[in-house]
Amino acid sequence: MKPTLKDIANMAGVSVPTVSMVIHGKGRITPETRQRVLECAAEIGYPIHKLRQQSQKLRENSTVAILFNIDPEWAFIWVFIRPLIQEIEQNMREVGYSAVIVPITNKMGDDKIMDKIIDIGAKAVFAMHFGKPSLFMTLEQNNIPVVLVMNNDLQDKFHSICADDFQGGYEATRYLIDLGHRRLAYVDTERINLPRLLHDRHFGFRKALAEHDIPFSQKLNIHYHANDEDRFHADLKALLVMENPPTALFCLDDELAAHVVFQLQRLGKSVPTDISLMAHGDVLDYEMAYVPQITTMRVNTAQMGKAATSMMLARITEGDDDVMVVKVRQHIVDRGSCISLVETLTSSRSECS
Repeated sequence: MKPTLKDIANMAGVSVPTVSMVIHGKGRITPETRQRVLECAAEIGYPIHKLRQQSQKLRENSTVAILFNIDPEWAFIWVFIRPLIQEIEQNMREVGYSAVIVPITNKMGDDKIMDKIIDIGAKAVFAMHFGKPSLFMTLEQNNIPVVLVMNNDLQDKFHSICADDFQGGYEATRYLIDLGHRRLAYVDTERINLPRLLHDRHFGFRKALAEHDIPFSQKLNIHYHANDEDRFHADLKALLVMENPPTALFCLDDELAAHVVFQLQRLGKSVPTDISLMAHGDVLDYEMAYVPQITTMRVNTAQMGKAATSMMLARITEGDDDVMVVKVRQHIVDRGSCISLVETLTSSRSECS
């Protein structure tokens, strides 16, 4: 098994960041500690000579890493995130930097990811939809600046570019309310490493309801379990046969909304004739014929890429260490999945008169 920084740290009785700083010739490390770390590394067969060469390459190279999660549960995000990555790559290239995508998973330890970053000689790191504070802290301690993208959970500790999920939830709900909907249900699911995303989107939804004195109970909130479609089918059916069923469903994101459309079809219901459907995200490829057309709150990911690049260049060139957060506003994209109850009611009254 390949020796790791953690193996050296355990053997030398120091922290992993200390080992990393010794190898890269950084930090204020006592000569005694530095010598002990190097001796332990040599004893367990860690390729110090290679890392010293990579350390020199790091000082000379102009490469930035883009950490991208390749776990199966995040496969749907590629269409959404691609313009963001393209924007970062293009803007960094224009000022002399090469951007390299580094594939990672949630199960990878800090040492393994750190090795990947060192292997490409990365001078800075963008992290997409990924949150590992211990790794980010190690990078920062080694003078490798980090900018988090699409992750609101660590915005108080690290430079971040993220979507304004509260605003998105609030404005989407206002949109449904303006269409005459007063009975709204909320559909959520798990999104690994992004608890604040779930909280902010739901809180924006509830805030809009509260401002219009529209009641909401937990009976109107159902959860999608990724490995249990039958359970979700039953929960959705129970929601629709309530004495006063919802006229609109608000989904955590449109990947989830696509599952809702499928289950509604199984129940003999259609969107928007029988029920309106709104979602966050705009992560699906709506140019594909098989993708249901869902009204969404879109995040301009290209704009996020530009903002992330500007933030990173400021950190690299100016040493901007005061944590900054930029939130990008979301906008409604109407694809016809929400019907106006106001127009329906007016039409019915006209027919009766």
